Amino acid sequence: MEQPRSPVRWDRDVMATLLLTNVQLVADVLRADEHDAPGQVMRAIAATRSLDMIVEDTLRTLVQQARALGHTWAEIGELLHVSRQAAFQRFGGGQGPVAEEGVAVPLEGAADAAAPVLQAFLDGRYDDARARFGPRMLEACSVELLTDVRERVRQYGGEVQALGTPIISVRDGYTGVDIPVALERADGIGRVVLDADRQVVGFFVRPAEAIA
Repeated sequence: MEQPRSPVRWDRDVMATLLLTNVQLVADVLRADEHDAPGQVMRAIAATRSLDMIVEDTLRTLVQQARALGHTWAEIGELLHVSRQAAFQRFGGGQGPVAEEGVAVPLEGAADAAAPVLQAFLDGRYDDARARFGPRMLEACSVELLTDVRERVRQYGGEVQALGTPIISVRDGYTGVDIPVALERADGIGRVVLDADRQVVGFFVRPAEAIA
């Protein structure tokens, strides 16, 4: 199977998760009666602000995928109603992280760096969880969004029973830490992706069967 050049697969997974979660939160509030959940309106405002950045990153990623599949800058420019040159100037300069040659080595102490982030999220200490987030994750993952995601986890599986042994892997210079989460009614996986500076560049919690 052909793999897109950039960004890495984890970036796309995280981006899709953030996009879906923010859009769902905003859509739920727009559909609800204005007196049903007044607290959710403020979360929706924060989620809408986050969408500005997420949509731009999503468009850039889709353009890079289109280029990897052989589509020309002229085709892309036509879809965006700009010239070929304008499309290239906007999207042509960015390249995703390039994997180092040789054997990929995980970040030392990755599990110890990742576990507190997941634990803080599960405990509802969202500021502590965000303390290790990189700049883009801070923009995309507001406290309001994390609060909503945590509530969805609770609705899906109940309260947390235990965390399992972390599984560490490396892709394109990033270290991913998958941590099993045992819930009352289901099992989940918390995924924390770290860059070389130990900043969190990817984070989400999903049902165990949804992780590929």
